[in-house]
Amino acid sequence: MNSRYNTHVRLAVAATLALPMITLAGEAADGAVLDEVVVTAQKRSQNIQDVPIAVTAVDSEAVLNAGIVNIQDLGQIVPTLTVSNAVGIGFSYLRGIGTTAIGPGIEYPVSMYMDGVYLASTTATLLDFGNIDRVEVLKGPQGTLFGRNATGGLIGIFTRDPTQEFRSSGDVSFDNYQTAKAKLYVGGGVTENLAADISVNAGTQGEGWGENLVTGNDVFRNRHNITARSKWVYTPGDATKLTLIGDFTDFKHSSNGQRLYPGTLPAPGYGAAPQPAHGAWDIIADVDPVFTNTSGGVSLKLEQEVGSLNMMSLTAYRDSESTLFWDVDFTEVPWLIGDLVDAESQFSQELQLSSASDGPFNWTAGVYYFRAIGEYKPTAIEGNLVRAIFGPTAQRLEPFNKQVSDAIAGFAQGTFTLSPSTNLTTGIRYSSEKRTLSGSTFLYDSAVSGPISLGTTPKKSLKFKKPTYRIALDHQFNDDVMGYVSWNTGFKSGGWNTQQAADPSFKPEFVKSYEAGFKSDLLGRRLRFNGAAFYYDYSNIQVQKVGTANTGIINGAAATIKGVEAELQLAATDNLLLSGGMAWLHSRFDTFTNAPFRQTNPVRVEPGDASGNVIPFSPEFQVMANADYTRPLVSGAELHFLASLQYNDGMYYEADNQLRQKGYAKVNLGVRWDAADGRYNVKLWANNLTNEEVVSYSSTIGDGTRNVTYQPPRTYGITVGYDFK
Repeated sequence: MNSRYNTHVRLAVAATLALPMITLAGEAADGAVLDEVVVTAQKRSQNIQDVPIAVTAVDSEAVLNAGIVNIQDLGQIVPTLTVSNAVGIGFSYLRGIGTTAIGPGIEYPVSMYMDGVYLASTTATLLDFGNIDRVEVLKGPQGTLFGRNATGGLIGIFTRDPTQEFRSSGDVSFDNYQTAKAKLYVGGGVTENLAADISVNAGTQGEGWGENLVTGNDVFRNRHNITARSKWVYTPGDATKLTLIGDFTDFKHSSNGQRLYPGTLPAPGYGAAPQPAHGAWDIIADVDPVFTNTSGGVSLKLEQEVGSLNMMSLTAYRDSESTLFWDVDFTEVPWLIGDLVDAESQFSQELQLSSASDGPFNWTAGVYYFRAIGEYKPTAIEGNLVRAIFGPTAQRLEPFNKQVSDAIAGFAQGTFTLSPSTNLTTGIRYSSEKRTLSGSTFLYDSAVSGPISLGTTPKKSLKFKKPTYRIALDHQFNDDVMGYVSWNTGFKSGGWNTQQAADPSFKPEFVKSYEAGFKSDLLGRRLRFNGAAFYYDYSNIQVQKVGTANTGIINGAAATIKGVEAELQLAATDNLLLSGGMAWLHSRFDTFTNAPFRQTNPVRVEPGDASGNVIPFSPEFQVMANADYTRPLVSGAELHFLASLQYNDGMYYEADNQLRQKGYAKVNLGVRWDAADGRYNVKLWANNLTNEEVVSYSSTIGDGTRNVTYQPPRTYGITVGYDFK
């Protein structure tokens, strides 16, 4: 590691160790205390310090202060969480569990929910935050209470509820890449029992982060991004609440651009070696990348008190269609071009019944139904490769494949009070799922009128049935310290590779988790210090396998993951709030003898032995630190000086462990002026201040060509906002 990264390590460790050192100043200066944080990690509202689960919760103010504008930024403040971008599509890893595989019918081990609705589509998860109330990240397998079994954990996003009181807020921002964004929220009472709101986000970018050196056009540019969301809350009485939500998103960008990994050459047959790219965000391609998506959904939630019981029904439908167009050979020669149309829809219905009172036994039970349809219409490839395989007049190969998922699960979880300070929680879920694949492939040839059928994929189905469990014991040692131990299992069903219909199916993955943790509010609730140690027995791991213009999944046999993580918040004084976290992670494949390996002489990909290798996107050591210092002004206004540091000691991108992201530290800075009445604010900010070139995604496609995409470069700008309550 060079001297620059040694400095980064020292800064990161110093930032973390400095937090408890400031305790005495906070203790002597004043009586600043931390707010109570309420979460719904166990499907009921609880103080986060009473929940025997490792949870990171971020409220709207923390989102604002940390400069978090979308789901990708959450990795800045959540230890062991990586949310990144693969050819314009989001993916996440949590505690070493995740996948970079994308496509219809592929669901992530770290699931995502918006206002309780599961988001299945992998192409519609890179969300910009609008009227966010809070974000909850639950770590470890969630195999009992939540709709889709998640082996790695889940990210829950919750928007604010409108009330009878009128509220309007919004902001506009502009940055050094001519990115203009605007947000607007308006909510209030419509009638005596009905409140409604609307939230709109819109943005466009005048200059891309990089350039296509062949065409001269900008890339990594957001052409437009519009999201609208409206929530209607009807409360005819104290015992009834009905919530209707509708949302719509439309975006177009070129963040699916890719380039050859530095120091590598294109596969044989792709033509002349490319000229070197000028910068990390420049590409060489014979066509400009384009990614478009239109998606939306509607949900209806009924909450009803029935005597000593609470009943909940949540019905939801979502639809998404994306197009991806990009150069897959990463050269100026038109060898291979990908042109994908990804259409996905889903319907879900959850019925839940739970105890209403806080007695010696609290329980939740229910049933969840889910149906999803994912298809390529089509997955098309063009270019010289098609002509080399099918003849000089061949133009385009179009596979049409569709995967249908049907799942139903019953679940129950209860907490028994064994003594005034000790609780036992047990839960079970039984899942039954079916996956069905069908499709056909066509070739378009200029010498033939109309498409040529190359055959069909006969309809074939798979069924999976599996119980999952949770057992947790927590003990309140005193008013300020709680400890817990837990055993959880997680299951994610197998399926088909929709993009590669001729491939064999992949198996379900399964994880057994053993965890011990503590939660504490110390120094008169000025210091909140939580931590956990965990051990995972991970089997039949679903690992990405890359083809040409597509990806799929194969199973790795087994892995062991173990780690320690800690988070803290410190109200050092009335004016200084510090927070931070660290994580140590040891994640290794125990056995994986059929891993995709890049070979040379000639360049190709063949099965190899990755046993003992590090699981991708699993850094061994991470540190993050945040500071918010408030300076009151004579006028009554306030200045907030904001700083955040994220350190990552490096990680591998693929199971073969041949390419590695070196260690890095990213620094964000900001200063915000808040008016005396709290209605107006102005913020100057800079993200990735040192302009670190951090890999967002890298893969080796089937012919051995390696590609890479980078996280955003240094950006800085101004945001002007208002909030009328």
